[in-house]
Amino acid sequence: MTSLTTERLALRPPHDGDEDAVFSIHSDPRTYQHRPELAMKNRDEAFELLAAWQRNWAEDGIGYFVVFREPAEIIGFTGLRFSEEQGQKVLNLYYRFAPEAQGRGYAAEAAAAAIDWARQTHPERPVVAIIDPSNAPSARLAEKLGLHLQTADHEQGHLYRR
Repeated sequence: MTSLTTERLALRPPHDGDEDAVFSIHSDPRTYQHRPELAMKNRDEAFELLAAWQRNWAEDGIGYFVVFREPAEIIGFTGLRFSEEQGQKVLNLYYRFAPEAQGRGYAAEAAAAAIDWARQTHPERPVVAIIDPSNAPSARLAEKLGLHLQTADHEQGHLYRR
């Protein structure tokens, strides 16, 4: 499976044992301040999400990465998976980082590496991100990564595209 490195980070596909980090980041209310109802409620949800991510990698050879800051501190998750939006096959961009890691450029650094890798392996698929309209920091990150607002009336939020 693919692993990536950047100047400050290491990215690898998820493994069994990553459940604690998945739950810690996805259950923290600060991570979901724009959509608190989406925060994980229990560890079973973390196991289910991790299993789904692992299936993406096993079935498609692409998915969401676990992001580390050395020596081995998991600070977040980013990557792309196959999806379909508005009848077109796309790469759906995802990023979710621990509140302590936000505001330091880690998400941009990791997501840019994931996008570059995914575009090399699947150049025919556009990259999209669906962002809650109230989440201005996420929208700024998408724009920094070269995505532009395509539609504001997507059923799950604003649709950004590259």
